[in-house]
Amino acid sequence: MAMLEIDNLEFSYGGGGGTVLNGLSISVAKGELVGIIGPNGAGKSTLLKLMSGYLNPTGGRVDFDGADVASMPRGKRAELIGVVPQNVFTPMPYTSRQIVEMGRATKVSRFLPLSDEDHAAVDAALRDMDASNLADRPFNALSGGERQRVVLAAAISKNPALLFLDEPTSQLDIGHSIGFTKLVVELRERTGATVVIVSHDVQLMSCFLPRMVVLKDGGVFADGPTGNVVTSEMMRGVYGCAVEVRKRSGGGVALLPET
Repeated sequence: MAMLEIDNLEFSYGGGGGTVLNGLSISVAKGELVGIIGPNGAGKSTLLKLMSGYLNPTGGRVDFDGADVASMPRGKRAELIGVVPQNVFTPMPYTSRQIVEMGRATKVSRFLPLSDEDHAAVDAALRDMDASNLADRPFNALSGGERQRVVLAAAISKNPALLFLDEPTSQLDIGHSIGFTKLVVELRERTGATVVIVSHDVQLMSCFLPRMVVLKDGGVFADGPTGNVVTSEMMRGVYGCAVEVRKRSGGGVALLPET
């Protein structure tokens, strides 16, 4: 059985928002690293909200280890699933350590003090994300790349079985984007967590992720090994642009605009 099973998923926003997802089905095995790409309006962010239980589908279902995510108790869902959103801002002057402690608290209780074991998990998460030096700094004073590392540390501090990242590099320059993506890949290899990344950055995802799911018009346009999915034909059919796709010797592909 797949760890994450998305079966005939449908979703429509009320008030004339229209249908966003229409009969979408995806399976993700335990320990997989999967990228979800597609143009604006393809349904990527909505799909992530449905997978994490933030939204309930209007049709179909999302199962995590055989259990319906929409019916799962909120606390249990928070314990098992980690989410790294696009942007995090807090009006309170929390330190980075406090942000990570709040992430850990979703595994235990928001109303009880953290134990020595919890504090050790917070320290380990900061260390794994190369963010120990940021622990006592105000979170809102950090750069975009530093904030992303802290938010990822908060997500992994509870050792989630499933980790979702929503456009994690959208606010980062190319150097920090590559560095952050490498951290995620290394984290998955070390912990065995199942990781799903939603991104606009086709090139970056194609360099590091072994499997790619392409969305178009609320459905799955293509799904499979990155080298088979990210092709010149796909780029024309989905993004409407002429791109030469070259396979890289070390894995992944490179995208070159045709002139």
